[in-house]
Amino acid sequence: MGESRILEALKRSLYKGMIVSVYSDRNQPGNFSAGFIDAISDEQFVMKHVTPEGTNDGYIMRRIEDVFRVDVHGEYEQRLRLLYTLQKQRHEDFLNGAVTEQSNLFVESLTIAQARNLIVTICIDETESQDDITGFVKEINTEEVTIARISSNGSNDGESIFLIEDITKMNCDTTAERLIKQLYNHQHKC
Repeated sequence: MGESRILEALKRSLYKGMIVSVYSDRNQPGNFSAGFIDAISDEQFVMKHVTPEGTNDGYIMRRIEDVFRVDVHGEYEQRLRLLYTLQKQRHEDFLNGAVTEQSNLFVESLTIAQARNLIVTICIDETESQDDITGFVKEINTEEVTIARISSNGSNDGESIFLIEDITKMNCDTTAERLIKQLYNHQHKC
């Protein structure tokens, strides 16, 4: 059997620089994320996320198995592309190295977030009854990650250690994380 049409659409976004809207949360089927696919493996993708106003909103990582709908070439995607261009927005390439089909993009993204001192928000609960984990990547290996949690007020909030295989979705350096980092930096300046 060939590649799914959903996977084809995600790869087209990567190769052609098209904005796509991706629906990946069946608990909230009306919610979606829009942007440019930055990297894709057999199991995950990284998206250069774009706000509804057409501005850079960092990067999001999602599992391909959770995607149940992808919109391409619609009025919404075309509007976002135009706003993004008119506002001279741009994203740096997040994953600078070669990505293979076997790459674990959660591991790759956590490693980059740690190296660049970026805040991440991670969901490890498919039912989303558990709070997301937000903070800096303190330690990472191929199986586990330790997050130095930061509260929404920018305060240290302990640590969380969990298995990478339990990650269902991740955001990095979005507007929400950048605001928390500003508060954190304000509280921790010398």
